Amino acid sequence: MKSSVREGVTGLALVLPPFFLLVFFILLPAAEAVLGTLRVERSGQLVYSLARYVEMFHTISLRRSVGFTVMVTLASVAVTFVLAYALALYLRFSRGWVSTLLGALFIIPLFIPTVIASFAMVTFLEHHGYIATLLHYVGVEDTPSLVFNATGIVLTEVWASIPFATLVLLAGLQGIDDALIDSARDVGAGALRTFLAVVLPLNAVATIITMSLLFIGILGSFTIPYLVGGNAPQMMSVVMTNYFTNYLRPDISVSLAALSFVIAGLAGAAYVAGVSRRERGAV
Repeated sequence: MKSSVREGVTGLALVLPPFFLLVFFILLPAAEAVLGTLRVERSGQLVYSLARYVEMFHTISLRRSVGFTVMVTLASVAVTFVLAYALALYLRFSRGWVSTLLGALFIIPLFIPTVIASFAMVTFLEHHGYIATLLHYVGVEDTPSLVFNATGIVLTEVWASIPFATLVLLAGLQGIDDALIDSARDVGAGALRTFLAVVLPLNAVATIITMSLLFIGILGSFTIPYLVGGNAPQMMSVVMTNYFTNYLRPDISVSLAALSFVIAGLAGAAYVAGVSRRERGAV
């Protein structure tokens, strides 16, 4: 009994410092910033109102920025997830030098700074870049614009996000017992049937975690949209910076940040649900 109490006190002592840091340096400043967007002055008095949010949604450029951000984020998550899942499946169930080589190569973007990766993608994707030159040699003269637009952001986000997504999905796939897959094959299930009936359900938690973290990370990314995106529309992170530094409207900037937090909170709720499900399953 005493040992369990001692362990509980020790665990609480370990948890409290980061908890207080989280509360005082993140949660309280964030709450104060959000409350600041709700305070407006009317007739010399401070009142709480949604006027700034109404102004934000009545501004066409801001409204387009929100829609553009959500669209680019969803597209990036979808493409990244499909490619990363295919790569994770190959690495999990394949043997040989090709899978070994891919296992070493796919993590390279993790060690490349985002700024360098963004400039590299511009070099590859711009009109006179490597891709356009290669297409020119094979007879394609009129190449589409692949940079300084939504396409460039999605391609760069996918390239930068695949290693992380693959690692998380691969970790989940490695936890699946080979005996379950062999049993499905023994009863006549093909590769697609085995994937849909066995692999995908057993890897559901890793799938939820991967998609949630991808969504939050891409939604709040700044460097890639700033360097690879166009002038308009822009993602919310870039617009926040412009309103804060160039337009001297920190109230609108914080309002956009609060809206981003709400959108990310939906993905965060899915992440928490996935982690909770994994913990309950492990008990």
